Amino acid sequence: ELGGRFLDGLPEDVVLHGLRTMEGRVSTFCFSVPGRTARSVAEHLAAREVAVWWGNYYALETMRLLGLDELDGAVRAGIVHYNTADEVDRLLAGVAELV
Repeated sequence: ELGGRFLDGLPEDVVLHGLRTMEGRVSTFCFSVPGRTARSVAEHLAAREVAVWWGNYYALETMRLLGLDELDGAVRAGIVHYNTADEVDRLLAGVAELV
């Protein structure tokens, strides 16, 4: 349910690297905000007390195939059973401030 909430609220301008459906996936999302580094997006969200990861996750070939900077990579957000709808909404609001 929370993964669907994230996908439904993700701004159109944000690039999701993966399926834009919850069918056949778990609620871990890799995304990029055009014109922003993954690091700057993660720092922006951290300032709003939203925890995400950024980088290449040791998947250099994948980053290359996605056309992403090998060092900066992408932002990764994982939503799990103990997260709340409010936390997903704060993540989405923080991302929306950047587009």
